Amino acid sequence: MKVVFDGHCGICQATMLRLFEMFGTQIEPVDFRTYNDVAEIHPDLREDACKARMHVIKNGRVFGGAEAAVQVMQLHKLYRWPTKLYYIPPIGWLSERIYNWVSRNRFKLSKWLGLKVPECTDACSIHHAPKSNKKRD
Repeated sequence: MKVVFDGHCGICQATMLRLFEMFGTQIEPVDFRTYNDVAEIHPDLREDACKARMHVIKNGRVFGGAEAAVQVMQLHKLYRWPTKLYYIPPIGWLSERIYNWVSRNRFKLSKWLGLKVPECTDACSIHHAPKSNKKRD
């Protein structure tokens, strides 16, 4: 299972270190910033998506955000059952909202937590697509 993370983010680095301590060779940490083209990691990945959230590649499928974390935590026998709660509404929806907030603020949070943060460049900002005023069906 590949776990694609942002090597410029202190929270991401600390999380990846902890996951590697927990799961060892069951996961393959992949810093997307070491690739010129993230499609080399998986054809469905895009750089803007990798800047915005963690991804897990499991059995050829790509999972992102909180669901990616759920996929990783299912490797641990104590967390297998509780992670299934993610798929019960509204737990997954709420988990993604919390994940997105942390993701948008991860560089500020990394600094606040005293974690390593690179000199701010475009890597320090996550460019989300503008919200549409159209109603969703």
